[in-house]
Amino acid sequence: MEDISFKELLGYSIKGEETAYDAYMSIAENLSGLPADRFQSLAEEELDHKKKLLDLHDHEFGDKKYIVPKGEGFPPHEGDFIEIDTEKLSSFIEALESAIEAEKNAYELYYDLAKKRENHSELFNYIAVMEKGHQSSLEEEKEMYEEVLKNKGEDASIDKLDLPKSE
Repeated sequence: MEDISFKELLGYSIKGEETAYDAYMSIAENLSGLPADRFQSLAEEELDHKKKLLDLHDHEFGDKKYIVPKGEGFPPHEGDFIEIDTEKLSSFIEALESAIEAEKNAYELYYDLAKKRENHSELFNYIAVMEKGHQSSLEEEKEMYEEVLKNKGEDASIDKLDLPKSE
């Protein structure tokens, strides 16, 4: 990662937040009730991260037109989700596993940026802490759904869970 410029890392991070937003919204749109609310909330937080990073890009480079670098050498991307079938609870748990890994990767990226970019360490530490919080809450949710799956069986449907509906 040392060979990658700050501008490239920033563009990469902005795109990662955008992709994470799209992935979380896609999941939310295929769910209902509290699970849908949860993923929509995550999406909105990812969008907030993107806005903060775009503001930093504007401050550093004079515009918000970021470049998404291509090639090898980049850390795992936060937006690297697998496609899921949100009808089956087992597939939903797989999505949670992917999201947990993505949030872990994002935390590590922002934590590393905070150490390397001391003049922007507050922003990168803030986003790192938010990503760590996403990871932790998703791990808790995954454990809860695994318990439900164990009790209801492999063919359990998310919509048939006894979860409260959002208002």
